Amino acid sequence: MEMETDWSKLPMDLLTSIFAKLAPVEVLMGAGLVCHSWLEAAKLPDLLWRSLDMKHLNSNNNAVLKNKHFLRTMAKIAMDRADGRLETFAADLFVDDELLEYIAERSPSLKSLTLVDCSITNTTLMETVDICPRLELLHVSDQWRPSPWS
Repeated sequence: MEMETDWSKLPMDLLTSIFAKLAPVEVLMGAGLVCHSWLEAAKLPDLLWRSLDMKHLNSNNNAVLKNKHFLRTMAKIAMDRADGRLETFAADLFVDDELLEYIAERSPSLKSLTLVDCSITNTTLMETVDICPRLELLHVSDQWRPSPWS
């Protein structure tokens, strides 16, 4: 006789402990979508949303993760879930001025910001530095990539 398990009835503290072992993107795109109780656990602004690493997502074979608009939307959802507690943010390629402003306005605890090959202006970057008084580490770089047409 096979026992059935109702995974939706797992205690909230256990779910958040499990989710803490996943990358935030995995929670946004998978674990948090399983059922209502898992979604509620994924929305809690605990340790899960203090660090958001969204680098190298576009190298994934998933077509959705190659869509910059989708990635920006996902980053905004993560910012909202962090509820002002985000300390570390890292991304490449998809961050623009609008998203950077969104991050800065909602992340007073931001200590580390890494942006690689992002479409941001110096003005917005300087405004971000002014808005985030706890910022200790700022890494902004461009990587040269050969043109696919050469």
